[in-house]
Amino acid sequence: MRLAQSVVPIVFFAVVASAQAFEEGPAVPELLAPASVKVRQRALPEDFSAVGKAAWEDSRPVVAPSTRDLLAAVKAGQFDAVKTQLNDGALANGADEVGERPLIAAVAGEHAEIARLLIQRGASPNVKGPEGRTPLAMASAAGNPGIVRMLLQAGADINARSDNRATALHEAIRFDHPEIVRLLLTANPDPERYDREGLHPLALAAALGRLNCLLAVLDSQVAPDQPDRKGLTALYWARRYDQALAESLLVEHGASREAWPLNLD
Repeated sequence: MRLAQSVVPIVFFAVVASAQAFEEGPAVPELLAPASVKVRQRALPEDFSAVGKAAWEDSRPVVAPSTRDLLAAVKAGQFDAVKTQLNDGALANGADEVGERPLIAAVAGEHAEIARLLIQRGASPNVKGPEGRTPLAMASAAGNPGIVRMLLQAGADINARSDNRATALHEAIRFDHPEIVRLLLTANPDPERYDREGLHPLALAAALGRLNCLLAVLDSQVAPDQPDRKGLTALYWARRYDQALAESLLVEHGASREAWPLNLD
């Protein structure tokens, strides 16, 4: 018992001495190794360049102050300030460090004249914003016909998909904007484009009971029995979600009651 008690202070002293040695010198002091062995000293934290600057600093894009100023003016809806920034050399298609671009900000704020000016100065109508949505998809969801028309005239891709695979036509139907649906249909969108759920625009309109949007799509000569990704028709989705009026519209336009599988719930 006395032997055990005498060992404890010695062990404690060794631990303390080792800690002090780490703070004052190399992690493995030479005095603990044979004289004939050359000990490689461990680099101390202040020797690492990572301590001097953020690890991600070199990988972040360099954003010109003019881009930040332009984005701020666009978001504030200040047309004259935006024009001044562009005249002074700010890039209409420039992006900040998170990828936000002036045209996306203009469409999000429904600043139509600013959006037009940006396009005239070189902004692409097909840039992607939050969740991969294009300016056309954003304007369609907001129900802004002026901006939608302007973007289409500027060459916006009518079939572009967001991250959820929805097109601008899907967005217009989802938010029940029949005027936008008719406007988009003049650009001849692909009627078989499926969203993440596998629904094409006609099936989506039927499932949600968007009657005016459904009528607009049917009037564009889209086949009423066109199957979706799973082989289901718009009539199936109308019945699935108890959209009786949508079902009637589909039948009036020639949808077959036999065109959807009866064995599915």
